Amino acid sequence: MSRCPVCDSERVQHLTWAWDSEYHTSDERFEYRRCMSCEVLFIDPMPLDRLSEIYPANYYSADPGNSDGSWVARLKLWLDGRIFQKILKGLSGNELRVLDLGGGSGWLLDVIAGLDKRVIETHEVDLDERSRSAAEKSGHVYHCTRVEDFEPPCRFDLVVMLNLIEHVADPGQVLRSVSSWLAPGARVLIKTPNVDTLDRRLFESRNWGGFHCPRHWVLFTRPALVELAERNGLDCVWARYTQGAPQWTSSILGWLADRGLVRIGPDRPMHTHPLHMPLLALTAAFDMLRAPFAPTAQMFLLLRAKENPN
Repeated sequence: MSRCPVCDSERVQHLTWAWDSEYHTSDERFEYRRCMSCEVLFIDPMPLDRLSEIYPANYYSADPGNSDGSWVARLKLWLDGRIFQKILKGLSGNELRVLDLGGGSGWLLDVIAGLDKRVIETHEVDLDERSRSAAEKSGHVYHCTRVEDFEPPCRFDLVVMLNLIEHVADPGQVLRSVSSWLAPGARVLIKTPNVDTLDRRLFESRNWGGFHCPRHWVLFTRPALVELAERNGLDCVWARYTQGAPQWTSSILGWLADRGLVRIGPDRPMHTHPLHMPLLALTAAFDMLRAPFAPTAQMFLLLRAKENPN
């Protein structure tokens, strides 16, 4: 009997089948289920022992992210910078330590360190040993390990989890650990797909890009993620929706590839296709235009440790 990995409910049902249309690491179909209690989606069974297979050598996070020089990449860096400027400004202290979970080569830490001179120490946690050289060259302390096995050498003022929580088997345990790593007044920023959105409804039976199959294991609605954080020692400071261009783009390119209109394969992963960047730009604009009226394809949560955890 399958159980929800978030609320442990047995009230789960089959949602759809999906496959790896982005990297073609396998021809296998993977089942996604929906929890009828908390509306979480999850892959079943989770490919716990296949990490080296499903995260190939050309996986996008191993590259120095967002450094291609395009106007889309520059705009994304500018938008990310605005968010981090506000968060950093709200942190007290003369010295700040920042931890990025699952950020590959540490490009985001480069951005954060450049925004505030008080950032004196930056740590990167990632599974890929190939990212170590680039991270350490930029001055980051690199920990090649699963997030679940990470043993922090210090307390952190800011923990960044962009597109990470959906990759782990037990998100509650990860949030519980993160809450114990925080310095007084620290913040945690999470970015993750939102399942309560138009693109999921359009593409859930057509290999929705938000599945990032088979690498996204648990996917949330905003209320479900806020509740999970609160059950594991973290209060929500704010929660907001944001554009989800990567999900739209993967959904559209996957739909085209299934009909033989574009070629995606192990030697040509989806993020290297010539249509990828134009589709990112178009779908980001679409999500931004509809943001005042409807939930969009991804969401941010800013969290802090509970003042009275008991």
